[in-house]
Amino acid sequence: MIKIEKDNSKEFILEFFREANIVDKNGVLTISEVPKAFEDFIGKKAPYKLVFDIKTHSRTRDSELIMQGSYFLLSIRDYLIDKGQTSLQKINVQPDLTVLNKSLPNHSKILEIKEDGVDFFSEFYFLSVYQYLNEKKQSIGRILVKNKDILELNIDRIKSRAGNRDEIPAIDLKDAYRIAMAQLEERAGKEIKPIKLLLKEKLERELKRVKEHYVKQIREKDEEVETCERKIKLLQSKLRHTYYQRDMDILEMQIRESRERLEKLKKKGYRERLKKEETFHIDDEVEKHVLSIKNSLINATIFYYPLYEILISVKGKNRSLKYNPVLNRVL
Repeated sequence: MIKIEKDNSKEFILEFFREANIVDKNGVLTISEVPKAFEDFIGKKAPYKLVFDIKTHSRTRDSELIMQGSYFLLSIRDYLIDKGQTSLQKINVQPDLTVLNKSLPNHSKILEIKEDGVDFFSEFYFLSVYQYLNEKKQSIGRILVKNKDILELNIDRIKSRAGNRDEIPAIDLKDAYRIAMAQLEERAGKEIKPIKLLLKEKLERELKRVKEHYVKQIREKDEEVETCERKIKLLQSKLRHTYYQRDMDILEMQIRESRERLEKLKKKGYRERLKKEETFHIDDEVEKHVLSIKNSLINATIFYYPLYEILISVKGKNRSLKYNPVLNRVL
């Protein structure tokens, strides 16, 4: 389980600093050119030297050891939660004539290309924290939504800049957010499947251990009761065949002590008590093996860009088409 957490931590950090300058060499992640807002938040200027094992940490000066619960990891998480906001980005993109020509009818000729309205899609960033037993797994998920559908697009290759709210109409992200959340839950279902199987196996082992322990405890108490009852019968039998008063007194005393012991065992209701203890420990183990999932929206971005009207001539007849330059698609 330590390996899973370590690998996930590195993946998480690489995704968080994806726009920074990262050098991964000899087990050390050196991260520079990070946003000033993060430097101010964490109270330390870049570059950051991040390592993932104690041996590398001991020989790397000014390094941060990344492990479960480390200050640096928690700072990233808190920064993301604190940063949550909605931003606007404008994509300045021109029609790709090579792709466009392939999409047009045969023997067509482009007469005119001009902007005609805008289109947009939404990007949601989520921070997911999975916690179970003594493990914690964190990941960042990015989901793009367009027209109530999940958009598969390599947005890292698209250049954009801060947008102007006056250039587009007001946009309500509620429906897009619900779609993104549904997609996030679907992804999480696949991601946590091996974790749930692991927890199920561990829980079954622990429940078996608890049940076997209390079966043994009850059996031992039952045997103690049976031993006590047999002892009383044996002493009573001896008493019936004893003729000396001194021996009779000793046997009667032993019978009284055994009866008192038997009454105490029965009076305490050991079966009910042990069953209650067993139920408590079973509930405790079930609670320990629950997988806790917390999803936080850390950022929502609206990307908008121009649509184009393409005027073409096909066999002497003019036609007007709509073209989406981001999707490289004639509408």
